Amino acid sequence: MTGTTHRMVALVLLFWVGVAAVHAQDAGGGAGTASPVSLEEVLSRTGARLQWDPYRQQGALVRGGRMLSFALGSTTAVQDLSAVHRVEPPRRDGGTLEFGQDFLALALQVFPPPGQTRRISAIFIDPGHGGRDPGAIGQHTIDGEVQRVEEKDIVLTVGQRLHALLTARYPDKEIVLSRDTDDYLTLEERTTLANGIEAGPNESVIFISIHANASLNRSARGFEVWFLPPEFRRRNLVSAEDAGVEDPDVLSILNTMREEEITLESVLLARNVLSGMEGSVGLGTPNRGLREESWYVVRNAKMPSILIEVGFVTNRDEFLQLQNDAYLQRLSEGIYTGVTNFVRSFEEVGVE
Repeated sequence: MTGTTHRMVALVLLFWVGVAAVHAQDAGGGAGTASPVSLEEVLSRTGARLQWDPYRQQGALVRGGRMLSFALGSTTAVQDLSAVHRVEPPRRDGGTLEFGQDFLALALQVFPPPGQTRRISAIFIDPGHGGRDPGAIGQHTIDGEVQRVEEKDIVLTVGQRLHALLTARYPDKEIVLSRDTDDYLTLEERTTLANGIEAGPNESVIFISIHANASLNRSARGFEVWFLPPEFRRRNLVSAEDAGVEDPDVLSILNTMREEEITLESVLLARNVLSGMEGSVGLGTPNRGLREESWYVVRNAKMPSILIEVGFVTNRDEFLQLQNDAYLQRLSEGIYTGVTNFVRSFEEVGVE
């Protein structure tokens, strides 16, 4: 966690190097007519802490995983590593920093009072495959009878049960299923549906893709959770319209910042879900751990996203488990526990 935080701060400093020539003003000038606000007042009213680089005269307010960065004399402030705002330039008055009233208003928006902290507004659940795409197929001879199961049916059942659990728990959140029947959806349609969910300034959406595994090795078994490798870079996470800038170099830096944030939250979501599944079914099913891969739905979802493999249909024992109603309920409850633990951490204290 510390290493990721350092990378995020370094990216903020890199951003200011890129925009200083465009937006910086004389550190002593540009004061507005409204009464200035001291650093002490900003910190007191927001509950944030200051990270300051004395050499570059740049800093950031940080609280609960959120960040508002600024530079002395610059008309630009960066919110949550993604959005750019114009503000009255911060300046130094003697031994302290002073800000404009507009910066204080922005800081109060980024770091709202208790009860108004950031929240998960929607959870998108994507049961894989469907319709003409059966996914992985398990076929085994049980008591002299050939039995068959298709991935699309297993994951739809788990997705529906997870949807029901989360809907009951969070009546104030939007809980969305990509499909609730045996329908075929392309990968593009799935991510388009998720990316189209609207979220407010202090809100986020999470993406959960559910699958079942297969292997030529019939002894392979267990559950696992995947997330996008940290070195992978998604494009167009930050638009020129949303950021309020046109410079492609600045947009590239902002996109990298947003990628860092999404990666951190995806890893924490994956860890929580893996732990929840282990607590629910881990006594009889191996925990294969966290894994990294650039699956299409994960790399194209512009939000924290994970892919869950609930078990191997090619393993005889898990083939039987994945057709057992009680076992599927326990799987669903394990995923539910992991998601709710992540949501509680995200909404109460943010992601540090």
